[in-house]
Amino acid sequence: MKKKIWWILIALVILIVALFGLKAAGVLGKDEGLKVAVEKVSSRTIIESVNASGKVYPETEVKVSPDVSGEIVELNYAEGDSVRKGAVLARIYADILSTQRNQAAASVEVERANVENSRAQMPGLKSAIELAQKSYDRQKQLLAEKVISSSEFEKADNDLRRAQAEYNAAIQNVKRGEASINSAKAILVKADKDLGRTAIIAPRDGVISLMSVKKGERVVGANMMAGTEMMRIADMGVIEVQVDVSENDIPKVKLGDSALVEVDAYNNRKFKGIVTKIASSNTTAATATTGTGTSDVTNYKVHIRLLADSYKDIASKGNRFPFRPGMNASADIQTTTKVGVIAAAINAVTTRKKGSDEVAGEKKDDKQEEGLQENTKAGLTSDMDEVVYVLQKDNSVKKVKVRTGIQDMNHIEILEGLKAGDSVVTAPYNVVSKILKDGTKVKVVPADKLFEAKK
Repeated sequence: MKKKIWWILIALVILIVALFGLKAAGVLGKDEGLKVAVEKVSSRTIIESVNASGKVYPETEVKVSPDVSGEIVELNYAEGDSVRKGAVLARIYADILSTQRNQAAASVEVERANVENSRAQMPGLKSAIELAQKSYDRQKQLLAEKVISSSEFEKADNDLRRAQAEYNAAIQNVKRGEASINSAKAILVKADKDLGRTAIIAPRDGVISLMSVKKGERVVGANMMAGTEMMRIADMGVIEVQVDVSENDIPKVKLGDSALVEVDAYNNRKFKGIVTKIASSNTTAATATTGTGTSDVTNYKVHIRLLADSYKDIASKGNRFPFRPGMNASADIQTTTKVGVIAAAINAVTTRKKGSDEVAGEKKDDKQEEGLQENTKAGLTSDMDEVVYVLQKDNSVKKVKVRTGIQDMNHIEILEGLKAGDSVVTAPYNVVSKILKDGTKVKVVPADKLFEAKK
């Protein structure tokens, strides 16, 4: 029995020694390391883009408002109708304008009659001057001969002066009357013009994109205030998307930049566009925050003209207007293109504190960390490095500081730090962003098997 126990003890000792030996050789207890996915650094074409959302509008759209106030008695077109420049869109009944026109015409006739009356009096007044002059000359001769008294001569002199004054007054009446006629005619012309403005004329060719009024409604003329917007006429053949670009991205956008536009009404379809206008003044929108107030988001309006060739197939299917004003859209504005640059997966680039493996912000409180993350999105802070973790032959990783350039949705340009063929860790995100350190052991697996449970 004792001999049997002895052999069991010897076997256990041999087994323990063997286990230690296998462990020392790395056969047992081997640290497989963190499961990660890697991707090789390679030469690529990178197109940097700015994403923004907005709405579809006609590039040219004019608002039509009446010049005069009154009731709409005629409405000749409906929303969606095509119109030609000069067409009568509607008519407004403004009774006060008719009254003013009639009064102006009557004033012209009255002033003309007054002038004719003054002119008719002038021959008689001229004859009166001639008679008074003869009487004056005769009385003057008699006074010299001392036949009449000086008082009788003075009467003849006064009669002459009065006749001359009446004649001169008649001349002035004619001049004033002619001026009054011209003034009355000007008022009549204005009244005729105002009356003519009751016809609403199309200012350009186009399509009625919006009809805001109905027959029988009363409208306010633009000569009194802003005026009632009756309708809009648009050139539906030239469509644009107006998007809001943030102040951080607007310096990247240039006139002539290409864009790929998605319109919600056409799923999985991208239309080509070109930037035609960049607003110089900003639009500010208030957004709610988790704090005690609100923060303002500063955006700039960017106009992107849709190229007709990119949607001509839709129009050819009988869809007269493939795009309607107000449709929601988003655009990727392609701001910079670089061909044949060294690029890595964007998920491989993370940040660490300068000269260490410490994750930036890991010892901060929540508010400080949130602020640091916001800074990281806008750009590196002075105490941070951009780094990647490069896979080594012994399945460890090496932290490498990099300098980056432009980026697209998946890859980022590497200006310094890497070369083509380097394998960099790209996933999982939490491992790359917080856990990896210089020298960490890893196990490379396909990205789709990262989170598979052990069997």
